[in-house]
Amino acid sequence: MITSLTLAAITLSTALGLAPREPAHDDASAVPVPTVQTRRVALIVGANDGGPGRVKLRYAGSDAKALSRVLAEVGGIERRDAFVLIDPNPTQFLDGFRWAQDRVQKARASGERVQFLFYYSGHADDRGVHLGTSQIDYPKLRALIHGVDAQVRLGLLDSCSSGAFVRIKGGKMRPPLSTGDANIQGHAFLTSSSAEEAAQESDRIGGSYFTHYLVSGLRGAADVNRDRRVTLHEAYRFAFDETLAGTETTLGRAQHPVYDIQLVGTGDLVMTDLRETTATLDIHPTIGGRVYVRDSDGRLAAELYKGVGAGAVSLALEPGRYSVVIDDGTTMWRGTVDVRPGVQNELTRSALSQVGTQMTTMRGSEVPIDPSQYRKIPVQFGFVYPLTTNKIERERKVINRFSLNLILGRAAMIDGAEVSTGGNWVDENVRGVQLSAGANYVGGNVYGFQSTAGVNVVGGSMRGVQGAAGVNVVGGDASGVQAAAGVNVIRGHMRGIQAAAGVNWARSIAGAQIAPISVTRDVRGAQVGVIGVAAGKVSGAQIGVINYADEADAQVGVINVTRKGGIYADIWTSDIAAINLAVKFRAKYTYSFLAVGLHPAGEGRGFMSGVGFGGHIPIKKRFYLDIDIGTYWTQPKFRFSGNPSLLNSLRVMFGWQSNRRFAVWGGPTLNMDIDFEGGRQRMGYGWVVYRAPIDPQEVRVWPGFVLGVSL
Repeated sequence: MITSLTLAAITLSTALGLAPREPAHDDASAVPVPTVQTRRVALIVGANDGGPGRVKLRYAGSDAKALSRVLAEVGGIERRDAFVLIDPNPTQFLDGFRWAQDRVQKARASGERVQFLFYYSGHADDRGVHLGTSQIDYPKLRALIHGVDAQVRLGLLDSCSSGAFVRIKGGKMRPPLSTGDANIQGHAFLTSSSAEEAAQESDRIGGSYFTHYLVSGLRGAADVNRDRRVTLHEAYRFAFDETLAGTETTLGRAQHPVYDIQLVGTGDLVMTDLRETTATLDIHPTIGGRVYVRDSDGRLAAELYKGVGAGAVSLALEPGRYSVVIDDGTTMWRGTVDVRPGVQNELTRSALSQVGTQMTTMRGSEVPIDPSQYRKIPVQFGFVYPLTTNKIERERKVINRFSLNLILGRAAMIDGAEVSTGGNWVDENVRGVQLSAGANYVGGNVYGFQSTAGVNVVGGSMRGVQGAAGVNVVGGDASGVQAAAGVNVIRGHMRGIQAAAGVNWARSIAGAQIAPISVTRDVRGAQVGVIGVAAGKVSGAQIGVINYADEADAQVGVINVTRKGGIYADIWTSDIAAINLAVKFRAKYTYSFLAVGLHPAGEGRGFMSGVGFGGHIPIKKRFYLDIDIGTYWTQPKFRFSGNPSLLNSLRVMFGWQSNRRFAVWGGPTLNMDIDFEGGRQRMGYGWVVYRAPIDPQEVRVWPGFVLGVSL
């Protein structure tokens, strides 16, 4: 008879034999190279809009794009195998999973092993994730992920209370364990917070804490054993530690990522391979401290803590120029490096220069200065630099309270006012007023008012008002008003109003951008002009003759195009014309259209053409309400040589959306026709409920109907 002690020994021995094990050595051999071709498919979702009562997020969409970029660069995911959805509705969300399943099935049919990765960044609670006014509960979301028939399924959720997603299966906060690679099967779910915690995003890092550190880790910051491959173990451990450290002192309190891993196999699952990238930045072992890497646009590309002597850290980056700041706890160091493909790009200590503590001031106090570096000369007069009174100081930098220059003056800083009939040149910052008839140049920041008849150039950021009859340029961010008769350029983000008689360009706008031609990436507010272009999302309205955006809440114009809204064809019949065709340009809540109509026979035969604008109101799931008004020139009886009639038609239409490319709709209309000749029968079937002769014209009003499809 088997004793209980013997049975326990057998059970323990079996458990130890089946349990996943850590790699035996911290070298490249610990991570086996897959012998079977593995294909990765990714569905990546960013949802800023969590519905009524929830603050709209700023960075869920950019988080999704950041993860998509790093997976495409070093994660082995081809761009054709990654589907990125920004603020999708439930239909688009489910279509994304159908797309993923189709890609996976085709790959498996060709004999490939497949790993499926799902990522969501946005609002959630303890029941599910939010897509605007809709919610996808966690059991359904898990079923959707498991419904994708891949050997390995990875789920990454960066949202509040996302830990409830893994709690269903007993997941809990604990150190991560190693998982398998090419021979494994199962799932791994990682979430940014526990079931009771809020997931937080930060303006400093330009994204959420968890995704920011996850992306930094995947770029190489998490590569603990320096084998130039980042495993699931390493990526999660790095994201856990950095997220916890980064949120311990925030108002949202400490954030603890959790996971649920149910995988069988050996070895570690490699998430990114730095050997596959053509451009890397190697940070020398002698450099230590918190490392911040920013691209040429000022975006934080990577952040990590590196110990002195801990070995070189390799980061996979897009080719370009990067600014690196090192905080070693006592001193700040800064350097610039060009990351080029195909060569070794190394940042060494000799490439860093010490940075003095940034000068700050309490409101109402004077600007503090270091007497060894700066000298205050309250009043400065100059003819043309260097023939200025500032040149009495030959060693230190000069700060002026008031500066008057005939042709050109120069100072390190202005803390007051500077006036010139020619030009002003300030190496660092301006606090106050800077006026010139020719040009103003500031190498640092401007806080106040800057105006010229020519050109204003600010190398750093601008807060206040910048006005020019010619050109305004700001190298960093701006808040306030930027106005020019010619061109405005802001390389960073604008909060306020940017107005020009010519062209506006900014990285993003939070406020209003007004010009004949306005170009930006994202808009939160309004873009007004003749031509408006937004490469990203418009959270607000574009108003112009021609508007283009990747995605827009509302567009008011003649030709409105959004990549995500798309261009559709509407075909319908009505009491006015038996056959109608329109090209419809759709935004999220608005649309415009160009239409033609034909009534081929009878007394009401004729042709019409016109334009229209309307609003789109989603009701529930596939149902919606459209309200629009169109204005048409009509040619009764096809008499193109005679005076046309002017027709205005108000339509109220209820629709049913079968899929993204097909909808059926119809409803009542109210029509008013002005016959400029009078006495003619209107186009269509002829009934009229009200007539008002206004010699020689005639006004006619009647109710009608419309029934059509969208393709």
